[in-house]
Amino acid sequence: MSGFAKFLIVLLFPLTLAACSTTDNDRVADQNKCSSYGFEPGTDGFANCMMKRDNRRADQQTDQQKTMTWLEQQDQQAQQRRQANDDIDPRPAFDKNGNPNFDAQGNYIGCHGVGCMVDDPDNN
Repeated sequence: MSGFAKFLIVLLFPLTLAACSTTDNDRVADQNKCSSYGFEPGTDGFANCMMKRDNRRADQQTDQQKTMTWLEQQDQQAQQRRQANDDIDPRPAFDKNGNPNFDAQGNYIGCHGVGCMVDDPDNN
């Protein structure tokens, strides 16, 4: 397993746990927390506390979504780079004398003159 895959697992595990939490559980936890700060239900202070906690949770979810989007983009870019590297023809375009090893259509025409055994990638 690659380091990137392990990183994704470590990152996704808390997100998965957070997704399991229900809105009701969050609300109860927020109410308990705001009450522990000394705010009484039905007061402006309690309402503000609840609103701030809700906003903080929404911000965290947005940050997590941005992080996941960024990670997905990085993974796609890495895959594109790997694919681009796989498409590169390893055969030399020119022999050691500067003569082309490919014709205008991209067909390999081989080396020219002395050193053909060195320049011909099919005979290695």
